[in-house]
Amino acid sequence: MKCVPPAAPGVNCDVPTLFSPGFLRDPYPTYQQHLAGPALQRLPIRSDVWAVFRYEACMSVLRDNRMSSVRPPQAMVAVPDEERAEFADFIEHAQRWLLFLDAPAHPRLRKLMNRGFAPLTVGRLRPRVAAAVDELLRKAQSGSHFDLIGDFAYPLPVRIISELLGVPASLYDRCIELSADIANWLGNLRRTPEDARRAAAAVKELTGYFEAVIRERRDTEHEDLLHLLLHIARTEPGITAEDVHAQCVLLLVAGHETTRNLIGNGIYTLLTHPAELREVHAHPELVPAVVEETLRFESPVQAFGRSVSCDLEIDGMQIPAGSSITIVIGAAHRDPLQFENPGRFDIHRKHNRHIAFGGDAHVCLGSTLARLEGQLAIEALVERFPHLRPVDEVADWGTNFAFRGLRSLRVTA
Repeated sequence: MKCVPPAAPGVNCDVPTLFSPGFLRDPYPTYQQHLAGPALQRLPIRSDVWAVFRYEACMSVLRDNRMSSVRPPQAMVAVPDEERAEFADFIEHAQRWLLFLDAPAHPRLRKLMNRGFAPLTVGRLRPRVAAAVDELLRKAQSGSHFDLIGDFAYPLPVRIISELLGVPASLYDRCIELSADIANWLGNLRRTPEDARRAAAAVKELTGYFEAVIRERRDTEHEDLLHLLLHIARTEPGITAEDVHAQCVLLLVAGHETTRNLIGNGIYTLLTHPAELREVHAHPELVPAVVEETLRFESPVQAFGRSVSCDLEIDGMQIPAGSSITIVIGAAHRDPLQFENPGRFDIHRKHNRHIAFGGDAHVCLGSTLARLEGQLAIEALVERFPHLRPVDEVADWGTNFAFRGLRSLRVTA
């Protein structure tokens, strides 16, 4: 593979370059190379796109109030200005997402939405999640082998978040497809106009579903997340129906994509670390630690971005306003200056200060729910299938840069 000009001395040209197929299969040798380089490095995308790889540099960017979560239109859809009108509705929708808001809009809306994800609220979902886990695993047990991703890790989180948002069961499979189209646009720095078109179509279709559900609920009461969002729109000045639709789409995508990868990555990592798997069989109380170490070792979210709101200097580099900085937490989680033996999957790791859910005011709203689903899913799989093993020798990793997960994981019990 052709080696790009090195970011630091001693670059090994046998190591896959960023965004190459080899990198997407196994990013960690490439991350190690970049961890040895400068704190801030320009990415091979555009001249105004930068990245930080080291843990401390990632935390510094996250804490810097000169960084913005707002995405300018040109960062959302890479087309000439005169062609961007085609995507106007899509851009306007995405810019309403909680993910892409700054203060004062972000803390206000987040405080209102926090009630739907408070620990006590999520704790009440445990029986519902456990029942869904049991149902899906009973179906999987009917055959000699099954696809742990397609038959379990995919449908579980989309079922839970869809129920909370009032989406009928008949649409679960379609929601998975639409979520994937949006995640493919959201998680790839080299997104194409066609990626944006598919994401825009998916947003439009999902918005139509939510509009229909909301019309049906106009005169009814439900104890779920959608009801909370509708209450917010009715009682809070300045929050519109369009804002509700946008948060519903965001929650569906975020609540499905990352949790599916957490479950799949966790089980795959255990299957490839048999000593740890045997220990978890004997001591299921270790499952929460398995989830936390999976979040570090094979983080479902490998990177996310911020925009630079004013001209600034980082590590001696002049960064103009409007530039983008990618926070590569997948690399930060393998930084030896922060984690002892970072390439080791250690379910007894102390002080595991990973940033898989973020590290600033935008820390993942649904992290408590994701942990609950991950823990119940992994515990049930380990208990129910004590002899679980993979069928294929080569892992089928997806090609989404920011969202690392398996496309399939065929296993036999």
